[in-house]
Parts: sequence; C-alpha cells; structure tokens
Amino acid sequence: MHAYLPALITLFLSLPVMAAAPVLLATMGNKVSVSFGGKPITMSVGQTMEGVRLVAIGTDSAVFESRGKRRQIGLGQEFFASGGSSITGTSSSGDTVTLFDAGSGHFLAQISTGQSSVRGVIDTGATFLSLSSAHAAQLGINYGRDRPVQLSTAQGRKIAWMSKATAIKLEGIPLYEVDVVVTEGNFPEVPLIGMSVLNRLQMLRDGDNMTLRKKY
Repeated sequence: MHAYLPALITLFLSLPVMAAAPVLLATMGNKVSVSFGGKPITMSVGQTMEGVRLVAIGTDSAVFESRGKRRQIGLGQEFFASGGSSITGTSSSGDTVTLFDAGSGHFLAQISTGQSSVRGVIDTGATFLSLSSAHAAQLGINYGRDRPVQLSTAQGRKIAWMSKATAIKLEGIPLYEVDVVVTEGNFPEVPLIGMSVLNRLQMLRDGDNMTLRKKY
C-alpha cells in the first residue's frame, strides 16, 4: 500500500502561478476551490480574493474578473494564462490524453462520473485510486465497510474501505470496474490517481508532457 507523503500534497498545492492568478481546482455548487499558489481556498460568487472576483460558476468552469478583465476558465486552468492556455491543462483526442506539468513534475487529471468531477494528481506510487469520503460522495461512488484496508500515512495508520467504481472517465477516457479505496473524512486532501487506473493506460513522459493512452 502506498505511504502518502506530505511532500506530495505540498508540491501539488504549490502550483507555480503568478500573484493574484487563481487556478480553478474544483466547482462545488455555488462555490469553487482555487489555488493562488498555496493551499486551496474556497470562494463564493461575488467574493474577491487577491484582487480577483468570482463572477459566476458553471458545471466545470468559472468566470473570474480582475482589473477589468473577465474570462471563463475550465478546471485546472489559470486565470491569467495567455491565450486561454492552461498551466495544468490537458489536450485530448478519443482514448488518448496529454497532460501538462502542473509544477515540480506533478501532473493533474480530471476524474469524472455522470454525477460530478474532481481533479486529482497522477501518483504511480499509489496502488489504487484513493479518495476521501467527501470526494467519493461528490463523484457518487458508494462504499461499504465490509472490505477494510490499512494505509500507512505520515499521520500514522489509517483505515480505508475498498470499493469499485463501475464507470469513470479520466480526462474523457472511459474506464470501467476500477478499484478504489475511500478514507472517511477529508483524507487525502487531493485525490490520488494510482495504479488501479494507470495500469489501464500506456504512459509516456516527454519533458513537461505526459501522454496517456487507453490499453483496454
């Protein structure tokens, strides 16, 4: 079982963005989770932080405004990214997707179901797709307490519960019957996309790009 290191979360959260340039991490009804280069912050419509105001929220996008400039950005995108490009974005075609380095060699990808979507970090050291119970609920992934597993973490031993996601999409690539571990509470803070997902894909790293191609 993967030992979750705090350095992984720290590097994920420390995205290399300009001051007052939020990266949209998740949408949650009438709120969004954004990063200004540090720990994720929750914003509500009409709220202003670091000189940036949240104007509106879509299913997987949000509209921000700063210094008279207003733009709609998608999950993983930076407000001030030139040309609408994303420092943590993706480029996809069918069963192939290319991820771009989000900083410090980490790659982010969107996990979606018919109910919602969350953004996680690619983690080849994790055995399974690892979710907090909050993220599992957001995605509509149910779990029981009949298959406990023990995780070794920086905070000590934690009990998680084995489950299976009938159907998910990783940046639009459909995957079925995926093994998932769910930990009750808000751990891990960021979903970890482990080998129960990645072993379904061919992975090719080329500098700041990572291409994933579905194998089966």
